[in-house]
Parts: sequence; C-alpha cells; structure tokens
Amino acid sequence: MKLLSNGLKGWKQSWKSDLRASVTVAFIAIPLGLGIGLASGVPPLAAIIPCLVGGLLISWFSGGNLAVHSTPKMLIGVTAAGVLTLGGDDVFLGYKLFLAAVVFAGILQLILGLLRLGIVGDLIPATVVKSLLAAVGVIIVVKQVPVLMGVDIHLKNIVQLVLALPEIVSQSNLVIAFIGLLSTAIMFLHPRVDFPVIKAIPGAVWVIIVAEIYSHLLGFEQGGSFNVFGILCEFDKSFLISLPKEITDAVVFPDFSLWKTGMFWNIVIAIVIVSSIEGILSAKAIDRLDPLKRKSNTNKELRVIGLGTVASGMIGGLPVIPAIVATSVGVNHNGRGQLMDVFQAIIIMLLIIVGGSQLQLIPLAALSGILIHTGYKLFNPKEILNTYRIGLDQLIIFVSTLAVTLITDMIYGLLVGIAITLTSHVFRLKSFTKLFTILFRPNVVSYEEEDDKFLVSVKGYSNFLNYSRLKSALDVIPYDAAIIVDLSLVDFVDHSVLEHLAEYEENHIRHGGSFEIIGMDTHFSSTDHPLSVRYKSEGKKRNPKKRTLTSRQLKMQALASEREWGFDLSVKRYVNRFEKFHLFRYKLVDKVYNKLIGTLGTYSFTIQDVDFHEGEFQTRADRHTTAAIIGLSNPIPLFTIEKENLFDKVAALAGYDDIDFKNFKKFSDTFRLKGENEQMVRDFFQPKL
Repeated sequence: MKLLSNGLKGWKQSWKSDLRASVTVAFIAIPLGLGIGLASGVPPLAAIIPCLVGGLLISWFSGGNLAVHSTPKMLIGVTAAGVLTLGGDDVFLGYKLFLAAVVFAGILQLILGLLRLGIVGDLIPATVVKSLLAAVGVIIVVKQVPVLMGVDIHLKNIVQLVLALPEIVSQSNLVIAFIGLLSTAIMFLHPRVDFPVIKAIPGAVWVIIVAEIYSHLLGFEQGGSFNVFGILCEFDKSFLISLPKEITDAVVFPDFSLWKTGMFWNIVIAIVIVSSIEGILSAKAIDRLDPLKRKSNTNKELRVIGLGTVASGMIGGLPVIPAIVATSVGVNHNGRGQLMDVFQAIIIMLLIIVGGSQLQLIPLAALSGILIHTGYKLFNPKEILNTYRIGLDQLIIFVSTLAVTLITDMIYGLLVGIAITLTSHVFRLKSFTKLFTILFRPNVVSYEEEDDKFLVSVKGYSNFLNYSRLKSALDVIPYDAAIIVDLSLVDFVDHSVLEHLAEYEENHIRHGGSFEIIGMDTHFSSTDHPLSVRYKSEGKKRNPKKRTLTSRQLKMQALASEREWGFDLSVKRYVNRFEKFHLFRYKLVDKVYNKLIGTLGTYSFTIQDVDFHEGEFQTRADRHTTAAIIGLSNPIPLFTIEKENLFDKVAALAGYDDIDFKNFKKFSDTFRLKGENEQMVRDFFQPKL
C-alpha cells in the first residue's frame, strides 16, 4: 500500500478517504461519548468535548499518524468517584472541582512528555495493566445494570451494587429494560451478522436508530404507562438523555479552590496514571492497525494529549487520549490520515447543533447497553483462562489486583499489583537483596554485527522495572533490520519483558525485518506458554517436556507420511505473507501452525492453521481459520467464494453482487461468488470445475 506524504501533500492524498471514514466514526463517537459522560456522573457533553478538542486542536501536531481522539473509558470509575469525593452532595460543584484536577493532570502529562517519559506505561507489569482494564470493565457493567433496567438506586460501592443486583432485577421497569436488553443484544450480536448492509453500519449506530424509533413510538417525551404482565410500568422524558439547548451552554469553567488539598492531588495522580496508561496502550494498538505501518512517537503523543487535556478541562471536558474504538472503525472504512480526526470533530459538532433534539430521544438504557458491551470487552472472562495459561503466578497477580481495585480504587489496585509481582520475583530468585542489587546494574549490550544485523545481549535480571534499558537499545534499531536478542546470560526474565519483546517481534516482521530470541533453552518456566516467566535454578537441569499431539495432529501426521508430504508442527508467529490477501486486509496474523506442505499433480500447496485477530485493545476479536495456499502455473481472475447464508440470498434479491450459474443451481445456492471482472470469473468456472 502506498505511503502518504507528510504535511499538506499527505492531506491532499488522504482527505477524500478520511472524510468518508469520519462520517461513520462520528456516528459511533457520539453514543459512546454520551454514554461515558453519563456513566462518569458528569454532563453527557463533557465526554464529547475531548472529541472536539482532539480533532480541532491537537490533531495537527499529534505524535500518531492515524489516531482519532476521545476520552478514556478507564477513567469512568475515577471520574465518578472524584466528582463525589470533591463535591459531596453537590454534584455540579464536584464536576467543576474535578475539571480543575483534569487541567493539572494535563499539565503533568505535558511535563512527562517533555521529559521523554512516555515509557511510563511500560514500567507497569503487563498483568497488572490487564487487571486494571478488567476492573474498569466490571465497574462499567455493574454500574450500568440499574440504568439498563430502569431502576433508580444510589449505591456508591461496587460490592454493594453487586449484592443489590437481585433487588434491581426484581424492581425492573420492563418498558425500559426491554430497550436496554435489546440494545445490549444488538451490540453483542452485530459482529456475528455477516450481512453486508448490517455490518457496514457499526452496532452502536444501530442501537441509536432502534432506540430512537422505540422512544418515538412509545411517546417518551410526553410520558405514559403500560401494563406489562400485570405490572404497571411508567415512563417519561426522565428516562431520556438530556442535553443543553445551546452547545455553548456545555462550556463549564473549572473551580481551583481545592488545589492545595491532598484529596485533590490524589485524584490528579489517578487521572495522570490511568489516562497515560490507556493513552499509550491505545497509541500502540493503533500502530498495529495502521495499514501503512507507521510508528507513533510516544513522548510526543503524551505531550499532545497533555495539552489537549488542559484545553478540554478548561472548557468543561474530560481528558483526551487516542481512541482505539473510533480509530478501528475509521481504519475499517478506509481512513488513512490525521484529517479523519479533524473531520469527525466537525461532523460531531454539526450533528449536535443540528440534530440535538433527535439525540434527546435516546433512552439512557440504550446507552447503557452500549457501555455494558464496552465493559465486557474490557473484562473478557477468557482473559482469566489466558492468564492462567501463562502461569499461576500471573493469575494470582491478576485476581489480587482486580479484587483490590474493585474494593478500594485503581491506585491501591496498581500498588498492590506491583507489590505482588515483585514478591513473586523474589520467590523465584529466593533473595530480596539479590533482586534490588542486580536491578540497577547495566544489563544490556547492543552492537551491529554487520549491515542491518544487530545482536542485543541481556544479562542478570530483566523485569518491568529495568525494561527501559532494553527498550532504549531496541528503539534505535530500524524495524526492517534483523535482530537477535540473546537471553542466555539472564537469570530471570519476567512476563512483562517477554510480552514487550513479542510486540517488537511482531512489528519487525510486519515491516520486513526479522526478530529472534535465543538462549532460553536452559531456563525453567511454570508453563509451556511462550510468555511465561523464565528463570535459572542452580543445581537443577531442565528436562525437555515431551509434546503430546492432538488426535487431529496425529491424523495430519499420518496423512503426510502416507502421501509423502511435509508436516511442520512448529509455531510461526506474526507471519506477514497473508497481508496481500483480501481477507487479511484489516486483520493481523498471530501465529501459523500445523502446516502441511506437498504437491498434487503439478500444483504445490500449503495448508495451515491460522490464528489471527481484527481490531486491537478493547476492540480486539480473536479468530481462527484453516488456510490453503496453492501455487498455480497460470494466472487466474481475482475472486472470493464462501458459503452462502440466508442474508446473502436476501441481498442477492436486492441486487447485491453474487455471480450465479443457471445451469448449476445447487452450486449457486450453496456458495456466494464475487469477483472484480465477472466475465473472467465466469470463463474460469468451467463446468468441469
């Protein structure tokens, strides 16, 4: 794919595709933003202001190349707690005081960026970060259940809310609960629907369309009641979103009267930590989404979001960060440059000014459905199993951090998570003194063996606290170079370092380079997972574990032996040979395995299992397929063929492309066939084929 030029020339190249993509991005940013504002206990437009500041102000000098800006979802709990802590019973005063904390947090982020401390997010254990994300997900889901069910309940503590869930369900307003549950179902089912028209419009937009129709048909603005199963369910506009009459009324100035107090600065520090973590994680994830394979400047991005956060807080908005959900939608709609952020801000402003009255027909329960889906994506139950596969030590860290965060707050959860991580390291090293003695010694040597071939050697102890040395050595090496990381002299390497190395491996392979880790053959690990903690143990020898094959692998091995084909069990990570295939245009391959290699007649082939994913961070969806690559001696037309379902048949009746053959009705009814040149595809699909 052709790279964009820098500056004005690049904008000229991408403005059309960015404009088209930004329309969809704006339509998804509005419901997400309004929902985050409501869940945070602040005016809904407070979470829309960061979108406007991000697009109209900071996008021009962003450290990224593609990011659309919004407000952090991880801050929902911090914001809600901060408003109550600072303002007590006066919610609006708490909101103004919280805005002052946002401004100071932005200033600190700006300073961190100027000091080139963008690495701060990498100095927190990877499992602790995942647990904090999971905790935010749980908080979002639990706090939105009462709104979803139409129940007015005022419990601040998450544990109390969980215990009150049976009572909340029993008191549900069924008229409200219906649209809330329907909205939730739309969000969860939308990714599974393979109908082009439905899939082209994001799930959140479908929720708004359905919810507004429901609100209009029932007359929410006028109010009314229904008898549902003998239960009287009343509804009125108090169940709808409320927006100011003029967009200028959303401008609220901060109150700095508490800036000298300890509780104020506790909230400032919480905003800085949480916003920076999510911002840096989002920037990294967006780099992986970028089809042009550009790299963000983390320090510059931290400075920019600090500046944006100051500007947003000064006029009533929440902090600003790169938004992975909106950017992911934009990329999938062919967005390519920074103008996507600018256009989405302009479109959002126009929609709010022109269509504000329509937005006020959205039931709060519908926005809760969107947020519950977001919370679930942050806390995916599969993450617990994935963490356990890495090692029992990581599961203990994950669960402990999650529990403390839910019972207390994110700062305590973060501190406890770091403490338990270090305790697990001391347990492996069997020496507290040894840990901190070797921690601050230089332990990384890097040199260029020959042109574009580098060796990076690590010794002693490598974990999240001294990872900055390894990162500094790796960051100066071009992505298209060949790197060997030698860990043979390392006594201990933790999960966080191995996860960061896996990210480097992926980036180097995607950019045409190579990345190899050697020297861990003599290390012990608690599991076979490639990211499990590795350590040496004196007086013990590692016995290689015998690999157990699945029944499918045994059958493939037998078939390969019978046909004299090759069968490769090894796992290849981040393979980039699939990028030219349309299926993987916006997807990334994680690993390829169970590879059959052989010939049939004059054709060579490779059949392999492929694990891949689409989206990143909160939007990530893991997929699996078995792919066959066939080497042909003659060129063939470009086409796609897949199993036809009911939606495809309906689409065909509506005029959507599907190449059918009158003489082969069974084939045409079974498969959906599409191609760039229909006549060439028809000529290729001869009766014999």
